[in-house]
Amino acid sequence: MEVSRNLEWSERAILDYENLVEYLFFKWGESITLKVLSEIDYQISRVAKYPEQFPIVNKPNEIRRCVASPQTSIFFVVKPQSIYLLSIFDNRLDPDKHPG
Repeated sequence: MEVSRNLEWSERAILDYENLVEYLFFKWGESITLKVLSEIDYQISRVAKYPEQFPIVNKPNEIRRCVASPQTSIFFVVKPQSIYLLSIFDNRLDPDKHPG
C-alpha cells in the first residue's frame, strides 16, 4: 500500500514556487504555467510517496534531489514522519546557490 508522507515547505521552497509561478505566467502565459506546475506537483507527489528513490546529493545533511524537469529540481530532506521541501530550484541558475 502506498503511503504519502506529510509535506512541510520551507519558506525558501514557498518563495521559489511563487517566483516560478510568476515568472512562467509573465514569460509563457497561463497554459504553459499550468502545464509546468502540474508536472512539478506530480513530481512532489512522487517525492512524498517514494522519497528514497531520489539520490542524496549532500551526504552530511542527507539532502535529496528530484529532477522535476530539465529546468527545475526539488531539494528535500526525509524526516521520520514527513518530507521537508527545501527548495524548488531553477537549474538554469548558478548551481552554487542550490541547497544540495
